Amino acid sequence: EIAHFMINTTSREVAQSVGFGDKGCFEDKGAKDVNVTCSDYKNESQCGLQSDCVYDYAGTGYEYQILSGPAFIAVFTVSGLLLAITSDYLYDKLSRTIILAVGTFTFSAACVLMGFSNAYWQLVILRGLIAMGESVCRPVSSALIAEIFDPSSRGLANGILSWGVYYGYGLAYVYGIYVTNADVLGHGWRASYIIAGAPGFIIGLLLCLQKDPRQDPTIDKKRRSSTSHAGAGLRYWKRLARNCLSLPMILLMLSAFARHTAGLSWAYNTRNYFQFYYPKFDITLWILCASVIGGSFGVFAGGFFSDRMVKYFGLASRLWFLAACTLLSAPLAVGTLYFPPPQAMYCLIAYYFFAETWFAILFTVIVEIVDAEVRSTCVALFLFCMNQVGGNLPTLVKVIRDSFDDNFRSAMYVMFPGCLTLSAVLFLITSIPLYIKQKRDAQHVQIKAYGSDDFQGKN
Repeated sequence: EIAHFMINTTSREVAQSVGFGDKGCFEDKGAKDVNVTCSDYKNESQCGLQSDCVYDYAGTGYEYQILSGPAFIAVFTVSGLLLAITSDYLYDKLSRTIILAVGTFTFSAACVLMGFSNAYWQLVILRGLIAMGESVCRPVSSALIAEIFDPSSRGLANGILSWGVYYGYGLAYVYGIYVTNADVLGHGWRASYIIAGAPGFIIGLLLCLQKDPRQDPTIDKKRRSSTSHAGAGLRYWKRLARNCLSLPMILLMLSAFARHTAGLSWAYNTRNYFQFYYPKFDITLWILCASVIGGSFGVFAGGFFSDRMVKYFGLASRLWFLAACTLLSAPLAVGTLYFPPPQAMYCLIAYYFFAETWFAILFTVIVEIVDAEVRSTCVALFLFCMNQVGGNLPTLVKVIRDSFDDNFRSAMYVMFPGCLTLSAVLFLITSIPLYIKQKRDAQHVQIKAYGSDDFQGKN
């Protein structure tokens, strides 16, 4: 996730070095006691009259939105889908830990090479390679968790796995701002990419040394995927289609579209937003704390409490809990945009406590409603669709901002708390068919038990 979000925290420095995107007027870094609002000047001639302002690439615009979103998402979704299908279809022949290791080596190498880029097209290609490496992580990891953990603890396990998202996102600000400003060996933003990517090679090596859980005799065989794909063929594809086209999966996907759009609209524009409205405010440690503390607690709590609820109220209760938490997070998102810092940051930390319950719960529900033989592929297909829509819709921030006469805040209101509220309603609707199925299954069990008792009584 550090490699994923580094471009969002270094966009201005990279744009000025490589040369892409919109230009704007902003404070000169060397200026002190600036008494003017540089962002009020809309062209180079007006900006040039102010000694404390500079007119340069701002790290925004369509080129930036494409680099942060579509250039990453296009490769991420397609490669993730193909790798997951391969992992499921060749279930007995491929080690999932080796697949994870190869992915880690790929995105780490691409992150390091970003530090040597001198052209926009090179950035686009390397962003694609980062996406290709990262694309294996969630589907393969979700399948591994489903094989290692039983249903009573899968939500918690997925929550702990998701900590990496929030630690990575928070640390991307540390690397992107503090390491860049430290100007290590005079390399500025380039050093931050090299330093951030290097540890991935060690992690990849450690993954190569791990045993695939299917080869571990200490793991309960009942928790492994039930069969190999011997004689799969048409039967495999029919099973995959039946699982992916079920009503709960379709509704869950629509809910995820809205939720992912909200999250990435904020993640891709956080630094640009605060640079535009509050250029003197240092957001680095605030974002790190909000992401690591609030996000980690939220995703952990989502898995933990939904695991407790599912014991008493069934699978649908996971989505009830998710809908409630998402709805509570929407007004906190409004506060983040409405109030100036540090009040905005207090709202943001509280927002993370509620909003980030979604990821662990979402993927726990997915692995529990699909067949074991197609888990990796179903997760990858879900990610493919979710990212194609939710990963690309944040580019509308630029369109909406222009339609509101360059009002950045109004555009964020629509894409951030607006989409959050929509997703909360959709998650609640998604729980309805799961609840109906849950009640129907319970009735069938009771009828079967009654019939068995009646048969024994007659004998």
